Parts: sequence; C-alpha cells; structure tokens
Amino acid sequence: MIDSKIYRENNCIVIGGVFGNAELLRPLALIQQAIKKEGLEDIQIDFSGCSAAFAGPMLGLCAQILRLREDRIQFNLLLPQDPKLARLFLNANWAYLIAPGSFPSSSFRGVKQIPATQFSSPKEQNQAVNRIVNTILGAIPNIERSDFAALEWSINEITDNVLVHSHSPIGGLVQVSTFQKVKKRIEYIVADAGLGIPKTLKDGLTDITSDSEALHRAIHQGVTRDPAVGQGNGLFGSYQICSKSEGMFEIESGYAKLLYTKKLGLQVSLKDVAYEGTLVAAQIDFSSPGLLQEALRFGGQLYRPVDLVESRYERDGPDVIFHLKDETTSFGSRVAGTPVRTKLKNIAQMCPGKKIDVDFSDVYLISSSFADEVFGKLFLEMGPLLFMQRFHFHNVGETVRLLLDKAISQRATAAKKFETWKL
Repeated sequence: MIDSKIYRENNCIVIGGVFGNAELLRPLALIQQAIKKEGLEDIQIDFSGCSAAFAGPMLGLCAQILRLREDRIQFNLLLPQDPKLARLFLNANWAYLIAPGSFPSSSFRGVKQIPATQFSSPKEQNQAVNRIVNTILGAIPNIERSDFAALEWSINEITDNVLVHSHSPIGGLVQVSTFQKVKKRIEYIVADAGLGIPKTLKDGLTDITSDSEALHRAIHQGVTRDPAVGQGNGLFGSYQICSKSEGMFEIESGYAKLLYTKKLGLQVSLKDVAYEGTLVAAQIDFSSPGLLQEALRFGGQLYRPVDLVESRYERDGPDVIFHLKDETTSFGSRVAGTPVRTKLKNIAQMCPGKKIDVDFSDVYLISSSFADEVFGKLFLEMGPLLFMQRFHFHNVGETVRLLLDKAISQRATAAKKFETWKL
C-alpha cells in the first residue's frame, strides 16, 4: 500500500509520502480547483514531506505546470526535506521546470540518467533523442545493435508524436533512466500538455465513443488521426517493444489510462480527472539479446530503422570514426572513462569486421586513470591480437601516446603475471 498524503491548504498543494504513478491526478485536480473555482494565480507546490517521487508522475506534473505558466499562473516549490530526494529534484530538472525563478537548470551529466529535457521544435527533439541514445550507448554494456536501434526508434517516434499530433503549447518533455542492478532495463517518459490522444483520434476516427477506447485503439497498427500526417505505428511499435521484452508501457491521456505489465497484462480504465495532454512511460528490458527486433514488424515485414551508430560513426567511410573529443567533457578520471570504454566496446560488437579509428585530434592531455580505464581495460578484455586488429589511433600527441603506451603495457604485464601465477 503506497503511503501518500496529497491535499490543499489555501494556495499550497501539499504532496507528502510517496508520489507514485497512481497519485498524479490528485494534485492536478487540486491545482485546477484552486485556479478555476477560487481564481488563485500564485500556487505553491510543497514536497517537503515527500519520501519518494517517481519520474512518470513528476514529468506529467511538470508538463501541466509549464502549460499553466503560459496562462500566467505562477508556481513556487518547496523541495523535499530528505537531502537525497532534494538532489534528485535538482538533478532530474524537476525543480527548474516547476519554479525556474528559484532553481537553476540541471547541469547533471551522469551516465545512468538524463534529466528532463524540454523540446518544442524538430531540431530540439533531434538533439534530445541523440543525447539520450548516445548516453545509453555508453551506459549499457553488450547491447545488441538491433535492440539499440529499436529503442532509438521508439523514443524518436514518441517524441515526434508530440510535435506532429499534440498541438502542445509547451512542446514536450522527455526523461530517461537506466537500471542495471538485476536486469538491463531502461525507462523513458514523454509528456506533453496538448490535445491528448482521445481528442486527436476522435477527430479522425468518428466511431470512437470513449477515451478508453481511444487509448486501446492507439496501440494498434496503422491507427492515426490522419494517414497523410503519420502512419500510426509509433505507439503500436513502442507497445510491442515493451510487451515483448516483458517491460512496462503506460499511457495517461484525457479521462483514460492504459497500462501493460507482465503481471497484470493489458488494462485500460476510465478516470474521474482528465490528464490534459499525453503522458507515455515505457520500460524496456534488454536482458534477452535480439528480442526487440521482432517487435518492429509492420504489415508482416520486419523493419530495420537507421540508428545512431550508422548516422554518426559509419557515415565517413568503410571504417568507424570515433572522435574522442566529442565523446566526453573530461579526460581526467576513471568515472569519465567508463562510458567511453563501454561505448567503444558496444560499437566494436555492433560493427563486426570494421576497424575503429579513434581520432585524438584536439585531445592534448589525458590522465593515466582515464587512459587505463578506457584503453588499458579494453586491451585486457579483448586480448592483444583482437584489440590491435580492431582499434587504430590517429592524431595522437606525444604526451598522450606515452600515457596510452604505459596504460596498455601495464595491463599486459599484469595479465602475463596472472597467467604465470595460475600455471
């Protein structure tokens, strides 16, 4: 039983306990009551007593607050008293989106989470998706290329739906987290404050009689409000990806909610309070390699989408070009080197038989720990022959070359001593 305490005191919306998926509509209803019935124009959101907050409802709340700010409604925020949860509000960018006058935009650059990002144009949407999939490439080891491409396709389709169909005055929000403790699982959430799926589908499909029917129809192949605008495969394909991987898929829009989990199956229900826009939350499990490619089958044909590896790394010739200066903001620590190594190893697995040209242009100094974390460990994991066959270094300065030589030779020496000890 989730312990949550959500109520209103004058112009203050108090959200205490656990703010989970089932609690999203309660504060939205209280906010609307304060604005429409009492004419309040300055509202405080009090999370001081909050003990946990889930990304899905938080992004949905942020989207609605952004829309109301367009109507000149002001919002203030009290952070959770729990220091760890307060940091999450800042790092995830929720604090800034709720009260930008009081909190800075998140500068968090971790490899396992991507802060909530707002987009309102195709350029911003493309930048957000590229950042997300680029981070995932460096966060999840041994990811199959077909699975990676399916994930990228799904995020791109759902965020594109915001721009094409929603007519959202604030554009959209997207946030991604990765979880690797037990399974390779990724969660992404996309929220807007537009017309909502029931409204847009009913305009094109007049036989739909309820919001719940609209959501159920939305995850079927080829269902779209206007075939001239879209093919209607985004929600269908994304639902297939989540269900086939035994993940989770959720849509909140209008007066309805659609939820799929492995345990409960597919459920669609009506709600007393409307979500004005669309909130999509998806969890995808990558534990079974090659599983997701079968989800992208339209009209009986398997679809292979273009992925980031092809568009970014394979575009300049037969070999893979890896510009090191573009892959990290720091060359001074193991923490900075870990996602670079994971990315290089993933690319090597995704592009069998191709040489990977690591270009050190404009990289004038790296730390010994960075050199060891990336290239020393790669040498050890792949073995000398395969490492030398696959990786080639270009434009390496003398200082950097000495550090690379040292990192690789030390790993080779340690491995040789270990083999001798085993004998």
